[in-house]
Amino acid sequence: MIKKISSILALSLVFSSCYYDKEELLYPSPVDCSTLNARYSTHIAPIIQTRCAISGCHDASSGNKGGPFTNYTLIQLKANTIKAQVESGAMPQGSSLTANEIRLISCWVSSGAPNN
Repeated sequence: MIKKISSILALSLVFSSCYYDKEELLYPSPVDCSTLNARYSTHIAPIIQTRCAISGCHDASSGNKGGPFTNYTLIQLKANTIKAQVESGAMPQGSSLTANEIRLISCWVSSGAPNN
């Protein structure tokens, strides 16, 4: 009986310690910006206007600590924070950006957040 319980316990430990993780989720590839020309006017402004600068979030009447994202100057001042929040998934609240939108923002900020 003790041998049977020991065997069951050993098998339980073996199977409970085995799990599967997707490597790309644990160790995401760095974003390759060399092939992406992220432009403020074409890519970033539309994302910010439709996903961030909306009522209750970062519009002109925003009272939250992030402030409004209503023009290039205000967005550029917060560019590194925006990048960090977007990459971590903390923003936008209530929904998430697509992988491509995150990549565009990351590359734009990494290139100095130019007004292009």
